[in-house]
This record gives sequence, C-alpha cells and structure tokens, in this order.
Amino acid sequence: MIDFQIKKRKGPLLKALVPALNKLKIKELGFEAEHLSYSQYRNLSQDLKGIRLIPTRGWVENLRQIKERGEVKSIKEAIKITEDALANTLRKIRIQISEKELSALLEYELKKAGAERSAFPPIVAFGRRTSYPHSRPSKATLKKGNLVKIDWGAIYQEYSSDLTRTFVLGKATERQREIYSLLYHAQSEAIEKVRPGIESSQVDRIARDIIAKEGYGKFFGHGLGHGIGREVHEGPYLKSKDHTPLAPGMVLTIEPGIYIPGWGGVRLEDMVLVTEEGCKVLSKRAPQELPEL
Repeated sequence: MIDFQIKKRKGPLLKALVPALNKLKIKELGFEAEHLSYSQYRNLSQDLKGIRLIPTRGWVENLRQIKERGEVKSIKEAIKITEDALANTLRKIRIQISEKELSALLEYELKKAGAERSAFPPIVAFGRRTSYPHSRPSKATLKKGNLVKIDWGAIYQEYSSDLTRTFVLGKATERQREIYSLLYHAQSEAIEKVRPGIESSQVDRIARDIIAKEGYGKFFGHGLGHGIGREVHEGPYLKSKDHTPLAPGMVLTIEPGIYIPGWGGVRLEDMVLVTEEGCKVLSKRAPQELPEL
C-alpha cells in the first residue's frame, strides 16, 4: 500500500511544494522532463535544499498505455456520446451550411449528449479542403457532390474518444467510392491483425502496403493510429518508427487516410481495444460503402 496524505494548498503549486519537499529530507527527486518548464526547473533547483533533480521520461505515460476495466468503461461511454452527437448533427446538415456552423452544431450536440467537453476542436472540411488532414473549420460552404470529412471526439470522466467519418453530399462519383472502399479494406485488414505481441509498426505497415499497392501510398502521410485515454494522443503510436508490442488493455485508433491535393481526402477512424485473443472494435464501424447524405 502507498502511504500518502492529501493537503490543501494556497497559491501556486510549486511554491507550496518546496517547503513540503524540504521537510522530507530526500537527496534525489524525479520530475517529468516534458512537463516542467525551464524557468520552473531553475526555481526548484534554487529553492530545494540539497535535493538533486533527475529528469524522467515516459514513466507515467507508459503505465497509462494499459487501461483497466473502469477506464475502458469511461472510454466506451465517450464513444457513445460521440456517435450520438454526430447522428443528431447530421440531421441538421444542409446545402450552404459552413464548416464553422457545422463544427459549432457538433460541439453543441456533444455537450447535449453528455460530454464534459470536446476532446479537441472538431475537424470539419468540405470538398477540396478535405485534402488537408487536419484543417480548421472555415467559412467554406457545402455544395452538392462535396466530400464531407468530420473528425471529432468527446471527453467523459476525463477519458477521450476520437473518430473520423467521411460522407458525400448527393451522389458519389466512381473515384470517391473507389478511394473510400480502398480505405475500408486497409482499415479492416489492420484491425484483423491487431493482437497481443504484434508491433505497432507492423500494424501500420499492413494498411500502408494495401494503400501503396493501389498507387495511393504518397497520399497517406500520417501514422495509422495512436493510443488514446486520458489524452487524445497517447502511446503507442501506429507508425513505422514505433516498435512497441501491443498488449491487452491498450485502446487504439485505426485511421487510414488518402489526401489528394486539389481533389479531396477521405479518412476512416475507429477505436479498438486489444484483448487476450485479438481486438474488439469499440465504436460502430464506419460504413462499408461511402455514405451519401
């Protein structure tokens, strides 16, 4: 059992910590190198008496990669809120609505459905602007034949969801359907291979090779996915340079995308839980065929 006390403080946290730490008569103190500013480090170094500060990296983050049952439950609820909010938002979509308007409606519906807040500012893009993977909503308005890409998420009990869906307003073209179908296939194959022991980079390669074989490799410029929990982006990362073996309890996004400048882009993103046998899809899978609004 860990022995600890809860104390109320007045004023800044670091200012309250110094006298408490000095009373402990310790010689070394670890700190998270990526979360302490240089000025804070200098102040601590000057104020702590005989205590050597030692930078650490990833201790807490690595522990957080494996989710407990209660954490998974919160994530599932965040996903449900996310999906309900989009369903309610799509009922209000119309020609000439702007990306900014649709984004605002979505954030309203997220809170209405029970989110504490949005997990991140929603990405809403129409037409050619869908070719930007992480575009910010603009005043661009929706027109017939436009691709509609929505990347959104919710926070519930401090746990995050992150999904992406792509639609077309009206009748889809053959190329739009073709690219969507290719991504669905790549995503499905990657999800099928998620299991304990496989490296993050291998899962990324499975989807990437399928996309590259059809000639679209250069249009898929980001990793296949990432861990998610108390933060939207956590380890492990499904990309070529991350060789983390997957383990039961990890919650991941699987999000292949193709982004063609001057034409548009498509991304499909779902969330999965690594299990002892393989993985379980936590979100309602993206439709197999490009949805026409």
